[in-house]
Amino acid sequence: MIDFNKDVMPLKNKFYRLALRLLHNDAEAQDITQETLIRLWTRCGSLASVADAENLGLTISYNLSRDALSRVGRNYEPLESIDENLVQNNSQDIMEMLVAADRRTFIKKIINNLPTKQKTLVQLRDIEGKSYREIADIMQISEEDVKITLYRARQSLKEVCKKSDAYGL
Repeated sequence: MIDFNKDVMPLKNKFYRLALRLLHNDAEAQDITQETLIRLWTRCGSLASVADAENLGLTISYNLSRDALSRVGRNYEPLESIDENLVQNNSQDIMEMLVAADRRTFIKKIINNLPTKQKTLVQLRDIEGKSYREIADIMQISEEDVKITLYRARQSLKEVCKKSDAYGL
């Protein structure tokens, strides 16, 4: 039996990150996360494992985010930052911190400029660490489609990095 507070609530940040990646709007991503948790609460008794809860939650978050995008019929401006919370460390040079923050902003910007399907795949695979099978289930597409679309997304990112050459990527 899954304990909602112990097993599901720690997953809320994953649901939020996915919604934020798609919506680029903190308030709407929080609303999607809350709705995801509510829907999981109603199904908690029927879930067999935490992995089931996580995948179902990501599926719900993904679908709600896509619905929000299509309902409003717009794309948001690229996300400038996701709660950077740079930790100050006396031993770390301030220039290194600035370069690292600049790189993160650059990478987020190029990921956010990908088509919705591609950026979702990058988020789920490269940031959340989901398997191809899990992603296929979450997005309700074939595993082959996941692999092909993810490959194309990575190629696009690689091309942008080569063109920019600003960060030696």
